[in-house]
Amino acid sequence: MPSTKSPESFENGTTKSWKQLATQKRAQRDQYVSYWQPGPVPALPPGKTYVRDIPRCSGLLTEEQFHITESSTSQILENLASGYWTAESVIRAFIARATIAHHLTNPLTEVFFDRAIERAQDLDRVLKETGKRVGPLHGLPMSLKDVMQIAGQETTVGVVANIGYIPAVEDRLVTKLQDAGAVFYCKTNVPQTLMSGECNNFIFGRTSTPFNTLLSAGGSSGGEGSLISLGGSPLGIGTDIAGSIRTPANFNGIYGLCPSPDRFPSHSAENSSGDLIIRGVAGPIARSIDGLEVYARTLLGLKPWEWDYTCIKMPWREEEYQAGRGQKHPLCFAFMPHDSVVYPNPPILRGMQELKSALLRAGHEVLDIVPWDGRELMDAAWSIFSATGGEEIVKMLGTFNEPLIQEVEAPNPAKRLSILQFNNVIIKIKQLRQKYLDIWQATASQTGTGMPVDAIILPSGGTVASPHGTMEYFTYEAISNILEWTCATIPVTKVDPLLDPKPQGPFEPMSDHDQRNWNKYSPEYYKDAPVCLQVLGRRHEEEKVLGLLRTIDNALGRGEFYMA
Repeated sequence: MPSTKSPESFENGTTKSWKQLATQKRAQRDQYVSYWQPGPVPALPPGKTYVRDIPRCSGLLTEEQFHITESSTSQILENLASGYWTAESVIRAFIARATIAHHLTNPLTEVFFDRAIERAQDLDRVLKETGKRVGPLHGLPMSLKDVMQIAGQETTVGVVANIGYIPAVEDRLVTKLQDAGAVFYCKTNVPQTLMSGECNNFIFGRTSTPFNTLLSAGGSSGGEGSLISLGGSPLGIGTDIAGSIRTPANFNGIYGLCPSPDRFPSHSAENSSGDLIIRGVAGPIARSIDGLEVYARTLLGLKPWEWDYTCIKMPWREEEYQAGRGQKHPLCFAFMPHDSVVYPNPPILRGMQELKSALLRAGHEVLDIVPWDGRELMDAAWSIFSATGGEEIVKMLGTFNEPLIQEVEAPNPAKRLSILQFNNVIIKIKQLRQKYLDIWQATASQTGTGMPVDAIILPSGGTVASPHGTMEYFTYEAISNILEWTCATIPVTKVDPLLDPKPQGPFEPMSDHDQRNWNKYSPEYYKDAPVCLQVLGRRHEEEKVLGLLRTIDNALGRGEFYMA
């Protein structure tokens, strides 16, 4: 989305550099956030990297604000509907906590708190005067990944050339959620150009996970993941084309749902880019399954197929949800230990084993499946992602000669595809989709039910949250995007140096990626990092995957409103 404005100039007519524009923009954001902060965040002890407990123990939140921000999404909506909490008190609570979160991990980009409070006050007046809610999301604060378009707010996607860019058309998804009562109040950080697993850009800086600030918040929805993990938002919208919802959910120890294309709306046609065979999607991120469910049920209840051309007519299917909860037939979970390219670090393997044991104790069937070939999947995907040779990236950055950040692969014109080459890659991806559907269906011969497995459990990556500047491999997360299958992230445990030592003895890597992943693993350095796993369903199985998440949470001993 190139900027529609002219480069800013000094009074003497000289053009500002990209550094000056970025510095000015960041200072404006920081000044605004500081103004709304309820007080100075207490200084951290030397060496403290785990900051997730700071909002709880900082003393900056009132008892009511803490109660509000520690409630699940449906509990917030219930208390808003009854009038027990006002929309204004709820948004002020999350604004206060968001500013604390920002001080700790730097998740915010655009902030429009005053606008949100005015909106909440209007909602309170409507409820008081009519006794009725504006809609099913009446008064619910929601955060947005910076890529989403909301009227009157900039969308930079971490590129200096986009500073000052305000979309002419708001995304219909945003409009419809606001019409349903949602209160948007901030946008969150992304990597420069979006195509990175590390949330960093020259405008807003780097975002960390609150579990260990030496580690990445993930990308490209890293700001959402970090903010939500710290309780600064009850529900956020991320986007995903190669793990961009699930990597941040993984690195920040929360839940994320990546839907199949054509089910949940994302950008309006006016704000969209050219469709690829691998398509980006928008989905919810939250500290609870409850938050994901509220989003999915509400959005599908708004009949998106009537106002978004990308959406097929498929309302919420309760029978599919109940199937995921084991109400239709016994459940069988398949475990895939690795992707044949990168072997997961010890804490991830321990998380896989702990979940497998929990499901067995709960009476479910589990089986191990042969690892898939991650090489053929990612070779095809990278051909698509680099099909233009990076022309659009070069053009955007060239406006102010902004350099590429370290974590983004440099554009390579040599990888540009001709139309014939592009078509051949599309055919290859279609063949892969058929191949892996057949592999899934063939699991019926291995299950006790005689039916294919209900889900595949696999690592959320070869590593937990990676040290800043080292995230490089995301095949695990991209599998569902390539196949167009529904996938979700669920937190299971966290790194413990005593339980997750680096094995001694020779290591035989499966690839160069595997060797680098092995070399950088240190249980002490990764201390406290969350361990999440992926729950993979098939195409358009959003309801079933949500039900499966409930089943897994139950097996792990968690209640209905469990908050990560």
